Amino acid sequence: MASGKKVLAAITIGQAPRVDIMGDIAPMLPAHVEVREYGALDDYTLEQIEAAVTVEPGDEMLVSRMRDGRQAHFTQRFVNPLVQAKIDQAEREGADAVALFCTGVFPEFHHEKLFLEPQPLLHAVARNLAGGKRIGILVPMPDQVEQAYEFWGRSGVDVFVASASPYLDFEAVKEAGKQFADKDLAFMCTDCMGYSAAMKEALEETSGLPVLLPRTLAARILTELLV
Repeated sequence: MASGKKVLAAITIGQAPRVDIMGDIAPMLPAHVEVREYGALDDYTLEQIEAAVTVEPGDEMLVSRMRDGRQAHFTQRFVNPLVQAKIDQAEREGADAVALFCTGVFPEFHHEKLFLEPQPLLHAVARNLAGGKRIGILVPMPDQVEQAYEFWGRSGVDVFVASASPYLDFEAVKEAGKQFADKDLAFMCTDCMGYSAAMKEALEETSGLPVLLPRTLAARILTELLV
């Protein structure tokens, strides 16, 4: 991309704005980048989501944040078309690049502009950094533990998985780090964009391991591209 003002569309699978994420990554982005936030669930209440979502065998479960800070829990199948609609809207409204604020495994989205999807980036970086060693994975919900073993296994990464939601209790996230201590792991990876830089520091303290944080990893890649 040539130099000059750039518009980055930041799409969350929850509701916008994501003040929790932007607080960490906005200072990392170049001054000429304007961020416009879009939320897949912007037109829904939490109660409407809970009423609409049905879970079938094999569904991938996702977690995100509502505008008021509450946690929303839903299937990938439910949110996929809503994410695609926001990508389309962002591009119509002039986005130069689009970033998805979720580490879930999604089908291929249609896009015309630069599109950053964290999951394949995160898995590729973690796999190469691990060098064949086992790594620790922290996911938000207990019902995501089994699918994390499956998804990371597909990427050729040996993992130990535990859960603690970034949207409910900071101290629970910090305490979860103790589950990864003394397990001969190369490092930890928080498998959700909801985990903050402060949580990363707390996990490093309790686990004794380096922690790979998806939101800041994505921001560093975007900084390289949005020149």
